[in-house]
Amino acid sequence: MEFLVDMVTTVPDGTSEEAVADMRAREAVRARELAAAGHLVRLWRPPPAPGEWRSWGLFDAPDAEQLERLLASMPLRAWRHDTVTPLTPHPSDPRPRGRLVNGGPGDEPDLRGVLDRWKAAVDAHEPEQVAACFTEDAIFQGLHPYTVGRPGIAAYYRAQPLGMTAHYRILETRRPADGLLLGWLAVDFTFTDRPTLSVQLGVLLRRTPDGWSIGHYQVSLLP
Repeated sequence: MEFLVDMVTTVPDGTSEEAVADMRAREAVRARELAAAGHLVRLWRPPPAPGEWRSWGLFDAPDAEQLERLLASMPLRAWRHDTVTPLTPHPSDPRPRGRLVNGGPGDEPDLRGVLDRWKAAVDAHEPEQVAACFTEDAIFQGLHPYTVGRPGIAAYYRAQPLGMTAHYRILETRRPADGLLLGWLAVDFTFTDRPTLSVQLGVLLRRTPDGWSIGHYQVSLLP
């Protein structure tokens, strides 16, 4: 889900130039982290009113609660007031959400077809159905030592806590060869009893007689 956030910052009276510079630097680092995770999509600087320090940000988050956590993690939030506007796609939008200039026109539907099945099975805590999204000989690297094949993949997801859900965003796609589709994703795993886990995920899909399946899956923790 996308949100437009109007961010107005007021620097407290008496704040030194050094403190302002430090705050700006820490904010820039956090903004890059959120962008790398796919949460911060765009930033704009509208014409400011006299004495105003203002930005508009386009954010991507699973819901309003998760967005608030992201905004609260930004250093400038200590001096800032945020006005959030939820956005929904317009039927005449000329740039469909997630369309990537580096991917082909059919990449995203093919990738989403598999990922939506994977997400539905993860959210429902159905490990055998998750494993069915993979090829028989798939290489799987989650947050534990790697495994090969569907039985190991099913065992991995069987060990995950009930209530875990996955929310993904497609960042990049490539077709390295006919019958292969590479996807680079940002994924948020949410839980009922612990903070959200944000990762980046690389998947290599292989086209089989039964359709597209995941042949390689590798998670990378965000820095």
